[in-house]
Amino acid sequence: MDFRSLSTLDKGEALEADICIVGTGPAGATLMRELAGTRLRVIVVESGEADSASFADSLNEIENIGVARTLDQTIVRNRILGGTSLLWSGRCAYLDEIDYKERAWVPHSGWPFGPEEMAPYFARSAGHLGLGLTGDFSHEGFWELARRARPAAPLDAKRLRPFFWQFSRLRGPQEPVRFGPRILSERNAPNLRVLTGATALHINTDAAASVLHSLEVAAHDDRRWTIKMRKLVLCAGGIENARLLLNSSRVCAQGVGNTHDVVGRFLMDHPRGGVAKFDHTKARTLDTHFGFHTVRTQDGTNLFCQGLRLSPDVQESEGLLNCAVWLSELVAPNDPWTAVKRIASGRAEWRRDARAVVASPILMARGLDRMWRLGGGPIRKLDGLELNCIVEQRPDPDSRVLLAERVDGHGMRLPRLDWRINEQEQHTVRRTVRLVADALQAVGIAPPHLADWVARGDGFGPGFGDVAHHIGTTRMSGDARRGVVDANCEVHGLSGLFLAGSSVFPTASHANPTQMIVALAIRLADHLKSEARAAVPACATANCQPCSSAAAPKHPPAAVATAKRARPFSARRNRQAG
Repeated sequence: MDFRSLSTLDKGEALEADICIVGTGPAGATLMRELAGTRLRVIVVESGEADSASFADSLNEIENIGVARTLDQTIVRNRILGGTSLLWSGRCAYLDEIDYKERAWVPHSGWPFGPEEMAPYFARSAGHLGLGLTGDFSHEGFWELARRARPAAPLDAKRLRPFFWQFSRLRGPQEPVRFGPRILSERNAPNLRVLTGATALHINTDAAASVLHSLEVAAHDDRRWTIKMRKLVLCAGGIENARLLLNSSRVCAQGVGNTHDVVGRFLMDHPRGGVAKFDHTKARTLDTHFGFHTVRTQDGTNLFCQGLRLSPDVQESEGLLNCAVWLSELVAPNDPWTAVKRIASGRAEWRRDARAVVASPILMARGLDRMWRLGGGPIRKLDGLELNCIVEQRPDPDSRVLLAERVDGHGMRLPRLDWRINEQEQHTVRRTVRLVADALQAVGIAPPHLADWVARGDGFGPGFGDVAHHIGTTRMSGDARRGVVDANCEVHGLSGLFLAGSSVFPTASHANPTQMIVALAIRLADHLKSEARAAVPACATANCQPCSSAAAPKHPPAAVATAKRARPFSARRNRQAG
């Protein structure tokens, strides 16, 4: 793979490709992997470098005019090889069946396809995400998989259902897949060219904004190149995908793909935070409905988090959004494992930390046993257990990404976020907490102590806010008046321009978005390869084996103008690309 920084290229060097990908986060990296080894010439541009770069970080600045949210972008978004996979916790989940449906109580809901369309791509996503097991585990089948008995006192299934998040695990129990290092380790793909330090600035089209021409990119020193391609895929995230379309305004003042003023609208996130607390002595009584499970297979140990979600029935009957809860540990100040970590890092407070370790020999022994046998984390000394909640947002066209008047170091207008929270999200969270408390009490478990704002019926309280899941800003719809891209993630009215990532989600679900992002990227890669095969004319050379691959034939007829630029590449495929 040709891998270099854009600034090392000669200014006059021509850049041409069949496909250009913008961004190397989960969406872009997955597309790269799926297209590796094909005969398609692919150029990938990444604004950051292999390591953090201060200038790249500065390009992530935002303005905020909506609900308060995290403004320090270095802790929520990264311009670096691998994108924000540098930050994610590895939590993966399938969307629920109801998430795809048009719901009368959720305006602007509905996907252009259902879960059966996505099932094979979710299965294939496991290999990209470091998941040892494939499948949707939020059903009864999990107990057989985990070889655990089903809960003796199940909760009311008409209101609450179990849910299981699986964690990406690359090395060790707490290290999810980081896409940047993996790109560097999987370099055997001669059809790929990766340019780091290359910031996309403007999408160039014809005068009618209906034919894609090229992409303008800049190095950190602001020297500029133009990349010519047949197809362009934006994988820059929910803020930057919209920002690039809106900034591409030389032909149309409203930006590329924005004929109906939809680009940037329907900005959603996953409001999340603590909603109630249990005494730590209740841990054993709660572990049939909450907690972490390790499932061993011949390929290793797989970690799951068990929680609860709202049933489709209660969502419909009470007009609620999709919502889920799980438990997290509130670690005690004298936790021995925290003390060990401080001692190992050389930051120990020796008297206090030594006392914490010596005072908990049984806890230490049990933790070591779990880590050794099951590959799990240590057993912590707790002050309590916190019930955490995550809720989808109602799609709201007034919640949006706009452009600010200020510009970044390349003269590109900054994104201005007007993120909005609606009463429906707040009511859903409060109602979910009450349903969980009532359901636990019905099976003999003392209910938790509710957060003050939940008990009072107020809006979201302190610590309940965004988690930097930027969703919906270039949403998918079969109707160009309601969405930016169609069911194949291609921009309405501009053939060859595609978008990938959570920006195309019509609704957010409660599920963490990364597995859906990767599944959709695999589906898009299949579509791009299928289109390439369909565009290849019959080859005049008998039994030409390279022509069976997903791109132009090795011996193109001279009359086919679109095939003239194709360069011959090895037909060897990357096994993981499939």
